[in-house]
Amino acid sequence: MKTKKVLSILLCLVLTVTVFTGCSNKPANMAATVLENGNIYTVDGDDWSENPMKAIAIGNNGKILAVGADKDVESYIGDDTKVVDLKGKTVLPGIVDAHVHTPGTALTKLYSIYLYDTITKDQTLEAIEKYITENPDMEEYWGEGFSIGMAGDAKGPKKEWLDEICLDKPIILTSNDGHNLWLNSKAFELNGITKDTPNPAGGLIQKDPLSGELWGTLTDASNLISMEQTFTKEQQNKALEYFQDSMHKWGYTAIMSIAPSSVDADIYKNLENDGKLTMRVNMSGIIENDKEFEQQLQEAKDMREELNSDLIKVSTVKYFADGVIEGMTGYLTEPYDAAAGLDPDYRSEFYWDPEELKTYFDRTMEEGFQIHVHSIGDEATKLVLDAMEYAQEQNSEMDARNVITHLQVVNDADKARFGELGVIAALQPFWHFKEPEWWEVVDLIALGKERAEKEYPVKSLLDNGAILTSSGDHPVSPINNPFWAMETAVTRNLNNADYYGVEDIKDVDDPKYLLNKDERISIEDIIKAYTINGAYQLYREDEIGSLKAGKCGDLVIINDDIINMDPLKIDGIEIIATMFNGKVVSGEL
Repeated sequence: MKTKKVLSILLCLVLTVTVFTGCSNKPANMAATVLENGNIYTVDGDDWSENPMKAIAIGNNGKILAVGADKDVESYIGDDTKVVDLKGKTVLPGIVDAHVHTPGTALTKLYSIYLYDTITKDQTLEAIEKYITENPDMEEYWGEGFSIGMAGDAKGPKKEWLDEICLDKPIILTSNDGHNLWLNSKAFELNGITKDTPNPAGGLIQKDPLSGELWGTLTDASNLISMEQTFTKEQQNKALEYFQDSMHKWGYTAIMSIAPSSVDADIYKNLENDGKLTMRVNMSGIIENDKEFEQQLQEAKDMREELNSDLIKVSTVKYFADGVIEGMTGYLTEPYDAAAGLDPDYRSEFYWDPEELKTYFDRTMEEGFQIHVHSIGDEATKLVLDAMEYAQEQNSEMDARNVITHLQVVNDADKARFGELGVIAALQPFWHFKEPEWWEVVDLIALGKERAEKEYPVKSLLDNGAILTSSGDHPVSPINNPFWAMETAVTRNLNNADYYGVEDIKDVDDPKYLLNKDERISIEDIIKAYTINGAYQLYREDEIGSLKAGKCGDLVIINDDIINMDPLKIDGIEIIATMFNGKVVSGEL
């Protein structure tokens, strides 16, 4: 009997690590934080939207210990555990942005002419004039964010509008889509661009159709600009911190930082080394068609070797297949509409020799990189899929997860290929409705009614087996609030009337801004696109994207039940707090 008693005492001492006297059935790893009495959508399993959990426990190491009913986390509560009563608030996994250009709008907001919140011509010109008046000693003026749609012409705004504000110093402005530049006469002069300058490959120098004179804009022709705006390391660091803070306020905890970026790669590493990087960052190299291929691929490999860590992964190489519809540089199967005023056979062009692209994709995958392609037009997407199919056959052992992003116009015959090839469709639902001051003056004119009414497929891609991920292509969508995008994904209609300065809609089928309701997807599908699917694209589905024991404590707490609320009110969801590795990085609990 004594022997049994001694063994029992010894066993109790071995098992007990956090209790000083007596035996305890509490686990050694007590929770740092427990959230209880909540409405927790785990995005795990088949019935996650129908059976939300109530509580979640997160350990001191930032990993989730348990998710379930309130009673399921009680054993993880210790003397030092912070217990938060959610009072019914909703919890989602941290939001994953599948395609963002860092640092978003931050450099422009801090150091240049900021035009992302201007919609009309008058608002735009007023903002430009105000900045120049307040900064009279600058030798040149740069800015970003103007909308092509505000000009009322698919060629964009005129140089004379800028000349009236400033004639003796150059003004160079980038559009909110990143593909168009707006210059005043002095900027054209200093960069040596005249009406006789030939169009670069894949780009356009917009001209007056009657006089042949320079109109004022360049589309996908930034290589004609010899001037350069530069930022110091200190400015870049400040901008990246500003960007990260903004993303946390929108609920993001992981991003695909896609090239091109305005922040040098080492800035991320410096932030991580200082303990200030509080999001998971996948990064990409870039392969451009006017530069030597192998050198660019080597640069991506060098970046991967230098930067890879737990938080930073250089996983991807970015390609551009074509331009954009608003600049008439997206590559289409059928010509642009006659209303665009172009040659009746004009379809733009593919940026690559299709056979060469196959070999480049093959080499990229051979080096272990995921391929991520900007493709707007239907003919461009067809050729990209051809090249991906070839490269994937040559590298069948690789877990490729190749990506095509934007996908404004897609041939029906090509939609099934996404599922067949396992190609991810990285979409931007922010744009998937008839935007005020845009759709009627840009997409409708360039594509014609039939194609414009069917642009931006989503449901039809999903039905064909495509894996959907989501983003705002920030800074193209300057307010990168994922709940605005989620609303549009399920309604295909106006998401935030105040932002656009228009009267709000009360009916989800209100036809004024409705764009092809057959392409609506469920709220569950768009949440998955922004969470577990995004994590899959980033090769991080074992770390993040759903809320389950063993994964990282990355989550967002919101004020409303997104699954069961009026879809027209999703854009009004308030983000209470964002947590990264179990710690609050935005808001408060």
